[in-house]
Amino acid sequence: MVVRKHFFSVTACVWMAAVPFAVNGPATADPADHPGSTGRTVYVSTTGRDTMGHLGPHIISIHTIGADGTLTPLGDTVDTGKGARTIVFGPDGRHAYVAATEENAVYAYEVADNGDLIEPGQAYPAGDTGAVGLAITPNGRTLYVANQSNPGTVSVFAVLPNGNLHLRDNVATGSLQPRNVAVSPDARFLFVSHGTPLDDIPDPIVTFDIHPDGTPGRSQTTDSRCATGAGMDTTPDGRFLYVACMRSDSVFGFRIGADGALTPVPGAKFDAPLIPEGMTMAPDGRHLYVASVASVPQHMPDMDGVWTFAIGDNGTLNRLGPRLDAEDGPVGISITPDGRSLYTSNFFSSNISGFRVDPSSGMLRDVPGPPVPADGKAPGFGSVAVLPNQGPIASFTATPGPTGQPTYFDATASADRDGSIARYDWDFGDGTTLRNGGPRPAHKYRSAGVFEVTLVVTDNERCSTRQVFTGHSALCNGGPAARTARSITIPD
Repeated sequence: MVVRKHFFSVTACVWMAAVPFAVNGPATADPADHPGSTGRTVYVSTTGRDTMGHLGPHIISIHTIGADGTLTPLGDTVDTGKGARTIVFGPDGRHAYVAATEENAVYAYEVADNGDLIEPGQAYPAGDTGAVGLAITPNGRTLYVANQSNPGTVSVFAVLPNGNLHLRDNVATGSLQPRNVAVSPDARFLFVSHGTPLDDIPDPIVTFDIHPDGTPGRSQTTDSRCATGAGMDTTPDGRFLYVACMRSDSVFGFRIGADGALTPVPGAKFDAPLIPEGMTMAPDGRHLYVASVASVPQHMPDMDGVWTFAIGDNGTLNRLGPRLDAEDGPVGISITPDGRSLYTSNFFSSNISGFRVDPSSGMLRDVPGPPVPADGKAPGFGSVAVLPNQGPIASFTATPGPTGQPTYFDATASADRDGSIARYDWDFGDGTTLRNGGPRPAHKYRSAGVFEVTLVVTDNERCSTRQVFTGHSALCNGGPAARTARSITIPD
């Protein structure tokens, strides 16, 4: 059964009277006042095997987000590979990719318009053992797979226009047991963490240059104090990289140099006990969230949960408040494109916890109700993901009036594929701008001539002219289409 998701639309079409030489338009709600990621889909994979070897379903469950952050199942679960872990999406949200660790493969799915995954998924052998961590480039053309192999490798797949995968190469990292991969937002560097959950020996982070065709090039190794690097994210501006170090019970922060070299930020090592594994970055780059599974030497429920960190201008982390409970063994963690909701997949309790994010402080609070069943057994590393938000498309027409009389603009043809337009920012080309001026402003020009008018639109999840990417999948697939300009002629 498939249940169609609905994105709420809020439009303002109220005219305001013009006054001489003034810009006029309707008062349009700020994106913060819109329903945001309500109706967006959340995906959770399950490995099908717990630490005791007990078997269960290895599937993907799909859920829609309610106005209060609660989750509602979207139709039936989707079959996937054994040992399913990390989920990533192409930036356009049309295809999903899932690492199947026990099958040494990546499963590819087409994403339906309602957010469902179209079965069956196509399995692509990774060419090495233990596929676990995934990252896709910001342009969606290359997929990287961390293989927990000895010696360690990263599989490099070309992503074809139809979403299918073509294995291009397996690249040696020079170290044992790669665990995760992340791509810099400018797509110039690939970062690879290493280690196993039972080994407390510090592991290197390997950085590869990325060629224009997506293949890795020159590599450099950072010898850190990070033992078993797992969750790994960059800030959206590409200045910093953070790594959750499971056996170090900490998060390490690095400044990313112009050549990809990693330099520890002040403080470098930030405590996050016990066994921090998952990580997600706020879309604005101001906060970092870390899931500690507390699974070694055995599960300790009083030690697992979610840590919240504020990110300083120099990359340092300031832990905010105490650890927040998230059922048993939170391991996967993901935030919504609007930054208002966050979800963890919980290994030992096989369910999903939801949190609301305070927009000013970044602090978390539980969503109403109990955790939602994952419908399979034992969600693993990277096992929760949110479908990327697609950026809006700006469009407008103009009805020029003579000098001193209103010129009318109409941007109601602007569109957002998966939401609504929440904000219209105008530049009338004569030195006058109108922020948040609505879709139908009027403006009086003081003199005749040719003026270039520019419109920038922002959608209900704060996505506009730039892509927001934090290492693995896009949160917001914004771009130049959110801006448009045209010349108008004002007669005497």
